[in-house]
Amino acid sequence: MKINLFVKTFLMLLISFSLVFIGSMYYSYTRFSPMYIEKNIDGVKQNILSNANTLKQGTSLEDTSLMDLSSETAFIRYQNQTITASIGPTFLTNDNILDFVIGIYDSEEAIQEGSLIYYVDLQDDIYQINYIYQFEFDDYLIVSTRIQSLQNVDQVLNNINITQSIIVFIAIVLLSFIISKSVVKPIQQIGAYAKGLSNLDFNQNLKLKRQDEFRDLVTSLNELTFHLKKAFSELHEANQKLSSDIDYEKAQEEKKKQLIMTINHEIKTPLAVMKGMIEGMIDGVGRYKDKETYLKELLKQIESISTITQDLTYTLRLEDKKTDHDVVSSAFIHTILQPLEELAKQKKIKIQKNLEPASLWMSEELLNILVTNLVKNALSYTTEPWVKIDGSIQSNGYVLVIRNKGSLPEAELTKLFDSFYRLNTQQEKGSGLGLFIVKQICDLYGYPYKLFNDAGDVVFKVLISLK
Repeated sequence: MKINLFVKTFLMLLISFSLVFIGSMYYSYTRFSPMYIEKNIDGVKQNILSNANTLKQGTSLEDTSLMDLSSETAFIRYQNQTITASIGPTFLTNDNILDFVIGIYDSEEAIQEGSLIYYVDLQDDIYQINYIYQFEFDDYLIVSTRIQSLQNVDQVLNNINITQSIIVFIAIVLLSFIISKSVVKPIQQIGAYAKGLSNLDFNQNLKLKRQDEFRDLVTSLNELTFHLKKAFSELHEANQKLSSDIDYEKAQEEKKKQLIMTINHEIKTPLAVMKGMIEGMIDGVGRYKDKETYLKELLKQIESISTITQDLTYTLRLEDKKTDHDVVSSAFIHTILQPLEELAKQKKIKIQKNLEPASLWMSEELLNILVTNLVKNALSYTTEPWVKIDGSIQSNGYVLVIRNKGSLPEAELTKLFDSFYRLNTQQEKGSGLGLFIVKQICDLYGYPYKLFNDAGDVVFKVLISLK
């Protein structure tokens, strides 16, 4: 069962005040009246004892401090069975005084302290206290005092206590409301703040105008929110990166599956041709009797498979060749072009170079693969005996351009970057993986690239980041 803070505070204060109030009332009822009587008795006893020697020496009662006691106090000097002196109200005579003295000495309720004996008797709300001090045999001082009972005073105190109870009850209600209000309001604000945190709302800021422990709590909660927001942000970024990496890995796996299926198809054809040629040469059937001619053709098919295998190795290992510290000089392109210039001479093609020096964000091996594939394609498909390679520094990076004479069907331009896609031309055919590998390298670094026709030329352009 839920009990709100006001009720809890009210009950706690009520119980606390009630215990204190009941305790004080109990003490006043049980101890106030007895203490009053005891104090009066002690006062009379001290007076009697302090004046005993003086009276014994013959000093009259009027000349002692006993006269300072209450007017309701009577003093009798009883010597040799006769009243020799009497002050105050008369309550004993020679006829009954002896019985009075004997009665006190015989009473079981009388209290004796040395030569002094006294007896307390309550009659009609009046305390009658009788004292007898024995100087010697047949010589006594009798003191009798009357004290009004405090019953009326107790009734007045009872009325006062009832009034106080009502005032205390009202005070408890007000205090409960004030205390609970001062505590409930910040707790409600903190509760709403915590609920926002549970809903991952880290943009809120808790503010309380307090100078007590709540202020420290609010400071701690705001610090907690800051660290939670930071941790959640980092976790969110890590999850996004992980999700991106997973998607990338899935895409790469899918590409590899597609590539392997395509390779299976591409290799199956030359293998079937080779098998047929070898079987024909073994059996010596028809045209296959000319083994020299068909052995050369067989060698071409083997070289085709070798090229496909080499390019396949590149495509599957490109990611392993990239690191975060890849830097290469543009001058390395001259080194890459040296073996290609020999190939160009065989085709009677001139490679024209114009490369500005710069440091590029790319590994040497991947730049070698990129340039080699592009230049080989240009040498294979150019319609004029030249291929141009330009490299220039621009505001947004290093622009590498490979240009050759010719034209490509516009519909074929994007397809050329697919694996094993070849143009249906009379020129020599490659593995169909060259531009696919170029595309993979550019995508690996996030470099933009484009293949397009330009006024009778075929142009490939890629933008490489500078160090």
